[in-house]
Amino acid sequence: MRTDKIARVGPSWRYRISGPFLLTALLGFGALAGALFLPRYLLAWDLGAAKPPADYATAVNNIRTALLQGVGGLVLLIGAYLTWRQLQLSRHGQATESFAAAIAHLGDPSVDVRLGGIYALERISRSSTADRRTIGEILSAFVGNRACEPQRDARHARHAVTAAGSSVNLSLRAPDIHAALTVLGRQDAVRGQVLRLDRLVLPRANLASARLRDADFHFGDLTEAAFVGADLTRADLSGVRLAGAVLADAILYQADLRDAVLTGVIAEGIDLRGTDLTRADLRNANLRGARLDYADLRGATLTGAVLTGASLKRVVFDETTAWPDGFDTSRIRPARIRSLPPVRIRDYEELAVRPAPVKTDSPAEAE
Repeated sequence: MRTDKIARVGPSWRYRISGPFLLTALLGFGALAGALFLPRYLLAWDLGAAKPPADYATAVNNIRTALLQGVGGLVLLIGAYLTWRQLQLSRHGQATESFAAAIAHLGDPSVDVRLGGIYALERISRSSTADRRTIGEILSAFVGNRACEPQRDARHARHAVTAAGSSVNLSLRAPDIHAALTVLGRQDAVRGQVLRLDRLVLPRANLASARLRDADFHFGDLTEAAFVGADLTRADLSGVRLAGAVLADAILYQADLRDAVLTGVIAEGIDLRGTDLTRADLRNANLRGARLDYADLRGATLTGAVLTGASLKRVVFDETTAWPDGFDTSRIRPARIRSLPPVRIRDYEELAVRPAPVKTDSPAEAE
């Protein structure tokens, strides 16, 4: 069989007729048939056994006129719908082009162009709910590619970052990363989405009032970061270094702060209810007025911490918990296991960085 003849054969004429044209033709034939034959049947049905009017033709024409006016109104509605549909398709095409242009700007060497791409993605996420999840993942990957240290683990939380420029605020040091985090923190949350922001090295970052529920920050370095009024409900902050951070009025309800370093934090009015603070370092932390109800403090270090006005109902602790000097633990009501809120269980082996396998030559190849 020769394929060149088959390739020259065009599509059948049935496939050349578009759906809207066929629908319009059917409606036109239906309106014409209705205008010609339907008035007589309608008039006969309305009269029943009564005597026909003297001017029978005028009555039929009046019915025909009313039917044609109704068909005209239907045509106008169909035209309005098609116009609206075309406008939606045009907007969708423009949004797709804007999305592609914004993604291209993220890889530009100029920081100003990257900032434009980030804020363009924010504008798209506000107008397009369907793209909100994808934009969140893109911005998370953008931040991770520029600020992630892949080899970080829980042990790194005990040591401060010594990189050059770490004493400068993030907004001045890396304005594009700061802008991406700001956009992530103020966009509406997507149900079921977990922002992957683990192993980030972002000292002196400003995430005040950010909404980052369920975000994954494990093993990151956020030394002296600002989280004033931030919502980090159920966030994974295990092994995070937050030494000297400002967490006043922040919400960390049921967050995971195992092995986190929180030395010297300013956390007045912080919400730590149901938080897992196992083996956390809270030395010299300002926890005045903090809510620590049902928190797990087994193995935590709170020497030198300020707990004035803090709520400690049903706190979980044991002999390994180091309290401030002179703190009376007898006033803490013991926790009941059944009333404890669920805390996510995670084995650090799952988060360990696996070394790349070393390829060895076989004896045959060596020869």
